[in-house]
Amino acid sequence: MSVPRPVLVASNHAEIVGGGEISLLGLLEGLDRTCWSPTVVVPAEGPVGARCRALGLPVRVIPWPTLRQPGLAGVRSVVALYRLARAICARLLHANGSRVMAYAGLAGRMAGLPVIWHVRIADRDRLLDRLLAPPARAIIVNSRAVARRFDWAFRKVRCIPNGVDLARFTPRPASPVLRASLGLPEGAPVVASVGRFVAFKGYSHLLEATRLVYQAAPTAHWLLVGDGELRGELESHCRRLGLESRVHFTGWREDVSELLTLCDVFVLPSLGEHFGRVLIEAMAMARAVVATDAGGVPEIVVHAETGLLVPPAQPKALAEAVLALLEDPSRAARLGAAGRRRAETSFSLTRHVAAVEALYEELAGSDAGST
Repeated sequence: MSVPRPVLVASNHAEIVGGGEISLLGLLEGLDRTCWSPTVVVPAEGPVGARCRALGLPVRVIPWPTLRQPGLAGVRSVVALYRLARAICARLLHANGSRVMAYAGLAGRMAGLPVIWHVRIADRDRLLDRLLAPPARAIIVNSRAVARRFDWAFRKVRCIPNGVDLARFTPRPASPVLRASLGLPEGAPVVASVGRFVAFKGYSHLLEATRLVYQAAPTAHWLLVGDGELRGELESHCRRLGLESRVHFTGWREDVSELLTLCDVFVLPSLGEHFGRVLIEAMAMARAVVATDAGGVPEIVVHAETGLLVPPAQPKALAEAVLALLEDPSRAARLGAAGRRRAETSFSLTRHVAAVEALYEELAGSDAGST
């Protein structure tokens, strides 16, 4: 029996700040432990480290000082990462994010190991990108929209979409108890959105669309699952629109799959999503989706086949699409069923893990010193 090969996986964040950390945790859970033995590095104690320990993975804490003024602290972090890689006889380093890639790139060069830079954001940082790409043997991106950030380094880019656990996100009956606990009347149509309350997520436009939907379908209720810097402002906006009895802010929840069973339509109003992991979760639950036609979203949602796409920042178009599905439940059901099939064929966690493991195999068995 072969011995599992050690790999060092470094997370940009100690907190779960978005889908990037959730996807990383899914990858770590899915890796074949008979082939790979991951050690996880986090910049501080927090939920990422705690969840990795719960998976039975060794976790080490190494701070990632700001790249603007790393100073001696930055040098110590590079050395600590290098020593850890040597101590566990790592075969490669996998850096989940840009700041950690700066440290992993240097440590990998010192240790003579291949480094993977996992990028999940489409926004270019021209100087940093030019500095971080050379030490990377491969750059994983989660969408073609993100891949365009590296059109000048396309030979290193591997597009591996995020995947979701299709056993966890699977269609099932909704819980009447959960529905009642959220203040959702029995039989009322429910529209749901999940995400951080930050500007680019487009929630101000969503509330305007909600007002328009309410005028035509006054019994509909909305679940807004998440939190963020704009929550207070959005709640105030909701009150000004007179929608406080119809819009339910739930805060962050761990039971997203259960919440999705309650909704008739799922909406993603982002102005430019880098990928849109939550869309896959909703599709896997066989929910019809309405999403904005921007960023990586069209790579997930096939218009009029698995959902409806509308232009970003246009509440009227968003409202019309939501109403079209609320008024035609059979069409919504067809779109939801097609979404489930697409999640199964293209966005399963199993498929995602297999693609990353294939890259590990390629790099761990090659000449680590080549760039």
